[in-house]
Amino acid sequence: MVRRTASVDGVGAGYLLVAALAGLLGGGVSAVQQLGMVPQTGLLAGIEQAHVALMLLFVVVPALVCGFGTLWLPRALKREGTVLPGLNKLSLACVSAAGVLMVASPWQTGATLLWCAGTLLAVMVVLATIFDSRADGAARAPFSPFVWGEMLASSVLLMTVPVLAAVMSHQILNGVAFTPSVLDGFAEPIMLVTLLAGFGIVFETGATVARFSPLPVAGVMSASAAAGSILWVKSVFAHGLVGAATVASLLSAQTLVLSAATLASVLLAALWMAGTWRASMTVKIPMLWGLGFLAVVSTGWISQFMQGDGLHSALQVGTLYAVFCGLYLWRGEGCNRWYPASLAAVQFGLMAAGTALAIPTLPPVCQMWSGGLLGASVLCFLLTMGLSFTQNRPMAESAEGNEVAFDAAETMVHS
Repeated sequence: MVRRTASVDGVGAGYLLVAALAGLLGGGVSAVQQLGMVPQTGLLAGIEQAHVALMLLFVVVPALVCGFGTLWLPRALKREGTVLPGLNKLSLACVSAAGVLMVASPWQTGATLLWCAGTLLAVMVVLATIFDSRADGAARAPFSPFVWGEMLASSVLLMTVPVLAAVMSHQILNGVAFTPSVLDGFAEPIMLVTLLAGFGIVFETGATVARFSPLPVAGVMSASAAAGSILWVKSVFAHGLVGAATVASLLSAQTLVLSAATLASVLLAALWMAGTWRASMTVKIPMLWGLGFLAVVSTGWISQFMQGDGLHSALQVGTLYAVFCGLYLWRGEGCNRWYPASLAAVQFGLMAAGTALAIPTLPPVCQMWSGGLLGASVLCFLLTMGLSFTQNRPMAESAEGNEVAFDAAETMVHS
């Protein structure tokens, strides 16, 4: 098959930058709002009102699907780059413009439609790259769990984003004003994307030493993606986007999707542990974040089984662990570039402490400390990546220093 490829590292970095800015704006303003310091009008008030949109639309998808699908997926498929690079650049432009309109203009409905267009273009590029690799591949080796996660997460978006666009178009035609609660009904597809792409990244952390059978992993991922998407679309057609998020019953789409996601999470975690049980693994920085993802999601399982709620918020927090896991894995093992592992371990410790203090049942002062620790963790990450990109040394040049840092990180995990 004739194809055109190009260097897309800049486009992938652009997606990650969009996700980072959205996370910093949404999370930072939310923390300030808890302190009662956000004014009633102005830019900060607009960002606070767009908090749900920023976290749902502009963090998970640009990072886990668009960013890693551009930076990392071609390497996993043994390709030089993605197909249709021009379409990928157009997608980045649409998503970036949608983010600006969402926080700095009164046209949030139009911004959501622009995001839908950009996201559909991005997932088409991801799926076309995967399918094209099968068309021109001689050996046709089985897909890794990471590739399965990216493909199925893109498929979920391909089925659900047009439904969101239809709802937004209907609101424009009927003169209905945009309300942030409208996007609450889109939380289930985003949860599926986090589950699929996040576990795909976690499986990749042990892919070099562990043995994962691709068929069970692909089967669980495919079943959860298909069941969750069909249930959500059916519920939206029956009750509307807002109704799908507010219908409370044992047979509601929200309950069924959460139940399917809980079962899929348990099965995928069991498959991961079975594959790594007898493997001789070193707890490196990406593995730390992968274990953090599993720990956060496991907490969500327990809360879901005990109280009927918890997995949804756990997957939201788990998004951060999956993103950082993927970034360190891509930078270190994918690009063979050095980064200060000791500083990355400190970042993980700050993030873990901030996550533990974010439990809703704790006193309000713990929530304040949680926001501060999470902010310090992000600053630590920016410093880590700044040093890595500034020096841009191969990983082999700093192997001895990294081994010391990895031993310290392993000691932290065991303690």
